[in-house]
Amino acid sequence: MKDLRTRARILTTISIVLLSATASARGETGAVLSASVPFSFEAGSATLPAGTYQFKFQVSEQTLVITDSKAAETKLPVLAQLAGASLFKDTGLIFNVSEGRHVLSEVWIPGQGGVLMNITKKQHTSQMIMAMVSGAGPKMSGKAIFQQTCSRCHGPQGQGNPAADKFFKTAVPRLDSKFVQSKSDTELKDIISNGKGMMDPVRTGQASLQHVLPPDSVNAVVSYLRTLKH
Repeated sequence: MKDLRTRARILTTISIVLLSATASARGETGAVLSASVPFSFEAGSATLPAGTYQFKFQVSEQTLVITDSKAAETKLPVLAQLAGASLFKDTGLIFNVSEGRHVLSEVWIPGQGGVLMNITKKQHTSQMIMAMVSGAGPKMSGKAIFQQTCSRCHGPQGQGNPAADKFFKTAVPRLDSKFVQSKSDTELKDIISNGKGMMDPVRTGQASLQHVLPPDSVNAVVSYLRTLKH
């Protein structure tokens, strides 16, 4: 499993490209993301407390603007733009974690790919926080969460993704199958929260890229999974 994680990180790392000169000339600004960060984190020279933030990439200035719940802004220079959406992520925040410190490393924005904010050279793990486009509402539906956290591997309708099967060298479970649908809600919630077999838990606190899914989101995903059965 470590080899698969390493390959996934390599696929992201080799995709780093320079900021688009054309987009900069137009001064375009992409989507504004909103995310609840459950821990304090470092962003440039600033240390920000746990809380809800908005993230906006200003192309003309090549900066990322982080706005807290009190409308206070932190502006950071962007090191580089990461190539468009990868197979397994396109919306969210990635933090490098070392010695208990969380450092904002990447921000992935719908339609823009990612922006690189920090490079941590010493040994670290990575943790991903799910974000949503600001204005989409305070609570995401089970389907929306599924699309952001599960569909890359399981397919948009839970019927599988050949690209994921090839990447992991095994058939990723089809969520509409009797094998999955026969499991109780409790079993499904446990798998989502704690992982099973080759599947990592869809939560924080592990040494791989994870999405944060609070209990109400886990419940919403399980409810959506039930709509996928034959």
